[in-house]
Amino acid sequence: GVDCIYDPPTEPPCIENPDIDPSDACASLGAFRLINNGNPSTTEGRLEYCNGNWWTPVCTMDERTATVACRHFGHTQYSWGAIAENGEYSTLLNYSLVQNITCSGSEDSLSECTVYQPDDSCLPWCPYTNIGLRCYDPGKCEEGTVRIVDGIIEQEGRVEFCVNQVWGSVCDDGWDKTDAHVVCQQMGHPELE
Repeated sequence: GVDCIYDPPTEPPCIENPDIDPSDACASLGAFRLINNGNPSTTEGRLEYCNGNWWTPVCTMDERTATVACRHFGHTQYSWGAIAENGEYSTLLNYSLVQNITCSGSEDSLSECTVYQPDDSCLPWCPYTNIGLRCYDPGKCEEGTVRIVDGIIEQEGRVEFCVNQVWGSVCDDGWDKTDAHVVCQQMGHPELE
């Protein structure tokens, strides 16, 4: 099902004065990157932030920030991000030099979001939860086209229309046989409904 309730991420526990590994050095303060199996990616990987000349993982992120992150890495305004919190993209560090990153959801880049710095005495501890991100782009389609998907047999299933190059489902409120017949005609099957 769909869960439309917005739950802000919970703050991770903290760790006092960890040793910083110099092998994680970066040069572009405020830069972001996705790392997948040790290589840069624009589609999926562990989200990292350059803070104080060190790459640091992100320990918490909400759905809005994930979607902005995908736009940041070159995906369309209709793309979305899925958060992977299970360590799927390995762990860079067991702490973060960033408390949290928040976005309203309308930003085009993570640089437009707010990056909160942690209290100097205690850094967020995230040994198994370096945040991973997967970016999904909707299937490109031609404006106004219609399709039927997820049916058991051919020409049966959920009706989708293309709007702004994005496939979207049709709500069944007010849907009747006449609507079904028009869709079947548009798909080249005037005998069906």
